[in-house]
Amino acid sequence: MKNSYKGKRFSVLGDSVSTLEGYSQPRDAVFYEGFCKSQAGIFTPRDTWWGQVIEQLGADLLVNNSISGSMVCKHRSCIVPSYGCSDERTSCLGNPDVIMIFLGINDWGCAMKPHIKDETEESDTSIFSVAYKCMLEKLKRNYPQAELWCFTLPMSIGKTQDGYFVPCRGGYHIEAYCKEIRARAQEYSCRVIELYANVQALDTIDGAHPSAKGMKAIAKTVLEQISE
Repeated sequence: MKNSYKGKRFSVLGDSVSTLEGYSQPRDAVFYEGFCKSQAGIFTPRDTWWGQVIEQLGADLLVNNSISGSMVCKHRSCIVPSYGCSDERTSCLGNPDVIMIFLGINDWGCAMKPHIKDETEESDTSIFSVAYKCMLEKLKRNYPQAELWCFTLPMSIGKTQDGYFVPCRGGYHIEAYCKEIRARAQEYSCRVIELYANVQALDTIDGAHPSAKGMKAIAKTVLEQISE
């Protein structure tokens, strides 16, 4: 595998899927702790998707700013200021060489409007496309030398207990959010990490949060795309 990331500093901007007790900040918004860690079989960074990617690339974790329940969009249900387009979250990633952005699952899960209808909505950060664009603008401004990786959303997130994937929430298909992620990433010259098309059988502990096996599948997909 061609590797130009050895010794580079990586930061993570994510939601509960990217949290881990003792490694993600802030510490009061962590999913993978206590019982959840045991249930998922995730105890150290080597069990997480981000830890495996960073280790395989010979890189170093700088900051993991992942908050359980967070969205890209500004929304009244978010822990203020947990939304990804906020000034706080786009300015607390240290001095990274690479920022891995794995956000959007909760926007889809809460059926946030994926895209604007007309120009009157162009500044409404409760709309996913607007919020994602705002987030990338701030990250580009704050970290002009950093490479940004934008992750699309894995289809297996959202399985029912019967194992069936439910792609629509509130009338919006998950592909609509992935389409916006791809478009905004292209607009701001970011790398797209394509999970939607490449992770079809993600193992989870509750239909939403990957097990150790699921984390390994995500990491494998990321590394395959980086080596292309």
